[in-house]
Amino acid sequence: MDKFKTLGFDHTRQINLEEFLIRSTELRRQGLGPMIEEIQEELTKLHILKPNQVGGGEPTKGGDREVYNSFFRFWRTATEQLIDASIFTLEDQKYCAYLDERQKLEEGKLNQGIARWDHIFVDEFQDINPLDLALVKAIAERNRATLTIVGDDDQALFEWRGATPEYVLDPEKFFGVEFATFTLSTNYRSPANIVNLSQKLINHNSRRIPKEIVAAQSTEAVIEVANVKNLSEGMGRVVAEIERARGEGTSPSRVAIIGRRKAQLIPYQIYFASQKIPFCAAEDLQIFMSKAFDRLIKLLRIRVNVGQSQPRSQVVDDVMELCSLVKRYPLSKADREPLRNYLSSKDPRSMLAALESLAGYPGPLKGKTDGSAGFHISEAIGKFIKSPTVSGALLEMSVCFEGLQMDLGKAEDDVFFNDPPFEHLAEYAERYDGDFSTFIDDVDLAQQQLVYLPPYQDEEISTSEDLFQRPLHLMTAIRAKGKEFDSVVLLDFNDNVWPNKNAKTPIQKEAERRVCYVAFTRAKKRVTLIVADTIGRRQAVVSPYLQELGLSLPR
Repeated sequence: MDKFKTLGFDHTRQINLEEFLIRSTELRRQGLGPMIEEIQEELTKLHILKPNQVGGGEPTKGGDREVYNSFFRFWRTATEQLIDASIFTLEDQKYCAYLDERQKLEEGKLNQGIARWDHIFVDEFQDINPLDLALVKAIAERNRATLTIVGDDDQALFEWRGATPEYVLDPEKFFGVEFATFTLSTNYRSPANIVNLSQKLINHNSRRIPKEIVAAQSTEAVIEVANVKNLSEGMGRVVAEIERARGEGTSPSRVAIIGRRKAQLIPYQIYFASQKIPFCAAEDLQIFMSKAFDRLIKLLRIRVNVGQSQPRSQVVDDVMELCSLVKRYPLSKADREPLRNYLSSKDPRSMLAALESLAGYPGPLKGKTDGSAGFHISEAIGKFIKSPTVSGALLEMSVCFEGLQMDLGKAEDDVFFNDPPFEHLAEYAERYDGDFSTFIDDVDLAQQQLVYLPPYQDEEISTSEDLFQRPLHLMTAIRAKGKEFDSVVLLDFNDNVWPNKNAKTPIQKEAERRVCYVAFTRAKKRVTLIVADTIGRRQAVVSPYLQELGLSLPR
């Protein structure tokens, strides 16, 4: 619902298919086609669109007509009713303000006298989305105000949520007025070599305003490329960097561990917490605050008891839990009671015995009525519980347990649902071999530590600024924007991570390069780029950005 508002769709203006297609075409020309296709994909996952309606399973421009017929008409009606009922989301605060400003503008109700604003100043303009643009434009026109916009097209990072650098690159096109442009060319933040190397990187983008940036500082940062074999060796390199920073000066240096994806940070959270190394991470990056992660640990506890004799009720409860998570949606009420009665009647005393019974279940299950569902679900669960190692069990979860991977109602605020960390977590778990109990104990210990906004040296947490001054931070590259640290470590500086493997088009690849540019320029004294030989169980290739920065692997 909100994404259509973010993209500037108007339920009072796009009232037919023609108007809807015109708006969709405009957005694609502005570089926002990937977000439209993401909406198509989400509607397909929700079974609102059928896969063949959007090009055989791949969302395409040809799916716009189906989006209109299957969802957008409902969206218009639902939006109207929600507004009438005064039911607002955060996005509605802007959407309804825009509707009000535009309506008064069309009615000729211009602001006068003391109510009129003479000038409007918009900062971070490179990050505004179509709804932001429409609101700013309506306010400016209703007040007949002059307008100043400030932004850096090289730091436009939020296309994934509807922003586009097109607005700061060519504001005259979207506002219909002339702008005088002033380019600020001095970088006051970064050491000279970081400025020079980052300019080499970002100059590979064509969708930007050409500029010559010079550093105000003459000092240079220490820049290192560390080639490691795997996650374990990479963790050792990161800990060494933390220890080095702790020993410098009279107060600890501030260190940022930056990943391109949230999933990269999860093994470090577990490791740091279990080693009692205090760190800070935003709430939505905290794996320990994820309900899905709690479910994962619960499944591993079930795995620990496989083969052991247990009370029948416990065995049946465990099987029911596994059945609910093995597919995207949990067991329905209609399925649950007959299945429980059936399993109880078989008097299973171990998980393996219960799975044998499940394989022969003749009743309907998960929408299937031909008696095959029990066999297929039993087979999927069996791959998990028979896995001899912690790492293998986690990888089987990634394949067999869709209920852990996708929950569209929670994806926005749950780090596990948002970015399933199976590959990275499985690589971390290789050190445990088949010792499930120790892995669970270490996670329990980690959860008991003050990993969420921990105080440093026992002082009280008072303000968000205090929190920002803590010595060790874990964050994604996008979260690093606007911040600076003494030392920065970029994790897995490999292809398919930097840039993200989902970046396919030239526009998407340029967006990824901007993300790297921002992450690299956060350091005041030191940058370490960790290049891994393997990520998970696959061979990894060095990021193309390393050469673009003018750097190379150590010999």
